[in-house]
Amino acid sequence: MNYIRIEMILRIKYFKILSIVFFINTFSFFGQETPTLISEIGKTYDFSQERQELWVTCDSLSYDTSFRNKFTQRERNILSDKCDEIGYSEACDDLWGVICGNDWTDEGYAPEFIIDKNGKPKSKYDFTTVSSALKSQSRNTYGKNNICDLSYKTAWIEGVKGYGIGETVAFKFKPGHPRITTVIIANGYIKDKETWKNNARVKQLKMYVNDKPFAILNLKDVYAEQAFSIPTIGYKITYLLNNDGTTGWRYKDENGRDVKSYHENSELQPDSIKFEILSVYNGDKYKDTAITEIYFDGLDVY
Repeated sequence: MNYIRIEMILRIKYFKILSIVFFINTFSFFGQETPTLISEIGKTYDFSQERQELWVTCDSLSYDTSFRNKFTQRERNILSDKCDEIGYSEACDDLWGVICGNDWTDEGYAPEFIIDKNGKPKSKYDFTTVSSALKSQSRNTYGKNNICDLSYKTAWIEGVKGYGIGETVAFKFKPGHPRITTVIIANGYIKDKETWKNNARVKQLKMYVNDKPFAILNLKDVYAEQAFSIPTIGYKITYLLNNDGTTGWRYKDENGRDVKSYHENSELQPDSIKFEILSVYNGDKYKDTAITEIYFDGLDVY
C-alpha cells in the first residue's frame, strides 16, 4: 500500500509540474510584450551665449578676409582650435544645425526640402504627419515640419490638453530608402536650457513600423542626444552592372535574393515609422510636451 501511495503522489507531482510548464509556455507565447530599448547618451547640448558668440567669430574667420587679417597666424591657429572644440563647421548655417546636409549622410537622414512661398522649408512629399500640434505663438511655430528640419531651434509640440499622452508623430519613407539601423532623438524643446526645463519631455515612446508595434523607447531626462540601435528596417541595396553595360541599384531581401530594382518603383513598398507618447517628464512651467528632432542613421549612405 505504501508503494502504491508513493507512486500516486509522484504521479500527481509529475502532472502538476507538466501543468506549470504548460502554463508558463502558454503565457510566454500569448503574452509576449513589445521589447523595451534603453537609449545611448550622445553629445550634451550647449547653446550658451558664450558658444553663440564664439560660433559667430569662427564664421567670420572662415568667410571674412578683412576679419581674418586682424589676427596673426598664431592667433588664427588658437582661434581655429577653439572652433574645433565647439564643433564649428563651415557646412552648417548656424550653431543649431543637427546635421549639415539634406540627404542621407554618415550621420543621419533628412528628407529633401523645397522653399515655400513664405520662404520656409517644406518637404517635397508628405514625409511627416502628427496627430496634433500647438498653435503658433508670435514667430514660433510648433508644427510637423519642425521635427524633421534638422534644427535644434525648432520643435514639434503636441496640441491637446494635458501632457499629450497618446499623441503621435509618423514618418513615411519613400520606396527603396536606405536601411535604417538607428533612431536618434533630441528630446524636449532644447533651443536653450531654460525652455527645455519649462516644457515637458518624453519619458517613453512606443514605436510602430508599418502600423505594427516594434519597440518601447525609454528616454532619459537629460539635456543631450539619445540614440537607439534597432533591427534593420528596409531592403539591402547593392550596386549592379547590367548586361547592357548600364548600372543601377538593386534591392535584396533578407535571404540575399534580388527582389526590386531602382527603376521598378511599382514593386517597391514604402515603410512608415510612428512614435506614440506613453509617458512624460513634467515641465517646470508648462504641460506642453515637445520633441525637437527625430532623425535616423543607417546603411547604404554616402
